[in-house]
Amino acid sequence: MIVKLRTLAGLGALSALLAGGLTLAGFPAAFLVGPMIAAILFAVSGANIPLDRRLPPLAQAVIGQLMAHSLTMKVLHEVVAQWAIFLGGVFSVIILSFTLGWVLARLRVMPGNVALWGASPGAATAMTLLCESYGADQRLVAFMVYLRVLLVTLATSIVSHLVVSVHGPVPAAAAQNLPWWPCLVVLAATALIAPLIRLGAAPLLLSLAGGLICQAGFGLHYRLPLWLLAPSYVVIGWMIGRRFTRDVLHHVCRALPAVTLSTCVLILGCALLSWPLAHIAHVDLLSAYLATSPGGADSIAIIAASTPINVPFVMAMQIARFMVLIVVAPGIATFLTRFLPGDKQPDASQAGRNPDSA
Repeated sequence: MIVKLRTLAGLGALSALLAGGLTLAGFPAAFLVGPMIAAILFAVSGANIPLDRRLPPLAQAVIGQLMAHSLTMKVLHEVVAQWAIFLGGVFSVIILSFTLGWVLARLRVMPGNVALWGASPGAATAMTLLCESYGADQRLVAFMVYLRVLLVTLATSIVSHLVVSVHGPVPAAAAQNLPWWPCLVVLAATALIAPLIRLGAAPLLLSLAGGLICQAGFGLHYRLPLWLLAPSYVVIGWMIGRRFTRDVLHHVCRALPAVTLSTCVLILGCALLSWPLAHIAHVDLLSAYLATSPGGADSIAIIAASTPINVPFVMAMQIARFMVLIVVAPGIATFLTRFLPGDKQPDASQAGRNPDSA
């Protein structure tokens, strides 16, 4: 118990130091990136980060509320009106991602089913939980998807910081005397219902749906208090960072360069896709870049909320890809696996236990 408290105290202090430094430097989502880096340093050093299993779902539910604030009925109508643009953007990223996963499988960098499941450009938690039912090694898939989330989060944070430095910071929002209690009601309902649904993304999706119903359906507008948002950012950062333990990195060290290169190619490819998307959809280039970014929807939502961009467009595209992936990713991975040569999956017993599974 004492060791856990010391670890949490040290992790909290380092997270606060890094988040404060990034805030002073003007980085967006400092309360996500700082704790994420701190958790990686602790995990790589061999420390076991004790994170209560109830905290990640609650943090995801808060981020679901953050997304709901961007998706007004006007935005949803725009998505329906421009469905071809959204589908084109969504499937372009999906095709590029699974193509790179196919290449990794053919080169035997990772077992075929692992490479394909790990190539999924989003829905990291859901893909990690679903893959085991289809015979893929959950630990190796978790490594691939969270390495992508890590690299995408760092890349988008740096790019957003550079753009904000050139065009100026986000203008301060006018003070709003809106209540915050409806947010707690939605979160409480999410906490009760989410455990009944066997899907890793259930807290985020249910909270998002609840927020949309309250605001678009009943016209009930409310705010998200900082004392609720900031800890959620920290938990999401810790949840990502704690995956990179010394044992896992040692087990996958031979595949790390190839997987990292593949992820960087994916990030660059999505950045190139954002160029025509910006012109077709008539949005700024940074908004198109974040919309096509293959990271987790939760981390992108945090970065987008602190950057002067078209947040509704970004979140509509991210959520559209998220929903499509939940439906089509298992079928794509299963279908493509049939055309791969027999591949003996390596023993991952030494890779360390997935801290967020079970």
